[in-house]
Amino acid sequence: MIEVVSPGFFTTIQDEGRYGYRSLGIPKSGPMDELGFEMANILLFHPTYKSVFECTMKGPTLVLHKPLQFVLTGGRINAKLDNVRLRMNKIYNAKKGDILSLGKVELGLRTYLRFWGKLTLENVFNSVSYYPQITSQSLLQKGNIFEITPFPEIPNANAHVRVQTDYLTSSILQVKAGPDWFKLSPKKQQKLLTQQFPIRSQNRMGYQVESPVKCSADSLKSQIVIPGMVQLSPSGMLLIATADCQVTGGYLQVLILNKDALSTLAQKHEGEKISFVIVK
Repeated sequence: MIEVVSPGFFTTIQDEGRYGYRSLGIPKSGPMDELGFEMANILLFHPTYKSVFECTMKGPTLVLHKPLQFVLTGGRINAKLDNVRLRMNKIYNAKKGDILSLGKVELGLRTYLRFWGKLTLENVFNSVSYYPQITSQSLLQKGNIFEITPFPEIPNANAHVRVQTDYLTSSILQVKAGPDWFKLSPKKQQKLLTQQFPIRSQNRMGYQVESPVKCSADSLKSQIVIPGMVQLSPSGMLLIATADCQVTGGYLQVLILNKDALSTLAQKHEGEKISFVIVK
């Protein structure tokens, strides 16, 4: 059993996400940083159960009421197991009664905590990923109790891998041209590819990024929106769709981030600056 003593700033549970329900207006959800999520599931691999705690800015404090193995990936976090500082990307063995304290994320914005076991979680539309109005809970809450059944196979408790963490500090996002890229003039295209843009706000639905590029206010037909899509509003605001994004939108779709770029973006705070580079 896992008991939540403190939920952290913004902690959710995510798996690979929901697929096949966009026609009902239901977003994919899943991890914001797929690189961090995948690393957690490489270190503690199971072919079926892949759920993690996604911790934003500050993680939770948990009491572990049974021996458990776990790993931390993604953004570097100040984490302690019974006051002993923990490293990232290393499998740890917790004893019954141990307290796992996840403090502030020190490098990046989001950290992933994965336990070696099957958590008893609400499954809605073939996913346990939290999402408001879809799941009964959208954030971890103080007092939450999670039953967990450890998997019988024991992973190598000494496993430790070197992980490329450059994406946590990079400000360059690799993109491809979006469906409406060539509706922009060459001058506007150049501005989008040669300048840095400050992040105005962010959440699991998307990032709002300021740019000097204005576009026509003529209405467009709604188009499908997927995570990674960069929409340009008439005011010049760039709206970058992420895990919980809406399924349709009516702004110009000028660029598309690849998976690595989405993970880089997901580790960025408000006020940081980003830039784009087109790759084939």
